[in-house]
Amino acid sequence: MKWILCGKNDAAIAALEFLVEQGDEVLVVGVHGDDGRDGWQRSLRKAAERTGVRFEQPRRIHAPDVLERLAGFGARALISIQYDQILHAPLFQALDGPCLNLHFSLLPKHRGVSPIAWAILAGDREAGVTLHHMVEAIDAGDLIAQQRVRIGAEDTARELYDATSRAAAELFRCSYPFPDSLLLTRLPQDPAAASYHRAGEIDFSQRKVDWNRPADELQRWLRAMIFPPHQHPEIRCAGRSLEVTRVGGALAPAATAPPGSVVEISPRGARIACADGTLWIHGLADPARPELAPQTLVASLRIGERLG
Repeated sequence: MKWILCGKNDAAIAALEFLVEQGDEVLVVGVHGDDGRDGWQRSLRKAAERTGVRFEQPRRIHAPDVLERLAGFGARALISIQYDQILHAPLFQALDGPCLNLHFSLLPKHRGVSPIAWAILAGDREAGVTLHHMVEAIDAGDLIAQQRVRIGAEDTARELYDATSRAAAELFRCSYPFPDSLLLTRLPQDPAAASYHRAGEIDFSQRKVDWNRPADELQRWLRAMIFPPHQHPEIRCAGRSLEVTRVGGALAPAATAPPGSVVEISPRGARIACADGTLWIHGLADPARPELAPQTLVASLRIGERLG
């Protein structure tokens, strides 16, 4: 069978490798910024070259010549996995087959960008991945199947992202070969339960910790911002800039100390005062001294010290 695979990152590569193992023919459409070098995730372009499949990297996937080439491939289906261009009706109409998307949330919740961070910020107990038909509206098409991922009380955005990527690969394998009986399973999304997030609603460049926020809200924000190698929440301590790498899941009682004050040091970590309670910091990193262990830096804090 023939497939068009649009995407990037490890989940798309897992799908590509699986299709190649089945002996299928794949046309891979990569994001324009993929230069063939592995970074914190593997390069889909490099994987396509390694597996010997046809690879395209158009600046505009809806350009007439690109649509003509994709339509002429005769694919069983187009499947998008974290592709960075929004796909529209001209592409859907050009292909003689379904256009599917693997979205990293349990739709209809958290349509749009940064669904992992939003799941943590919302206090969701589950995240996951959804296979759905594509329509003009972003992530609004009928559902086909979902794979759920539990969100632990201490899970960071990077940990949840990795777990969801594995779930996406598993859902893809379980859905293969995408028979008509599966594709006809069209479950309309409930608009009343839908949420949508646009680019820029979370400013990931603003990483300074605000200890004046409520403890439960701040704990979720810290976890949502912990995504190495891209970002960590930042604090100031004794003239040093430190990064928060691990936050406790259980909130602690309120303290009379001002927000940002270290109120307890124990083998569990450091307990810090917030607006209406306290939370535990289990790990810190010093970008200037990466050799220092996270627990060592936490233990170096002093009771009564105020974190900026």
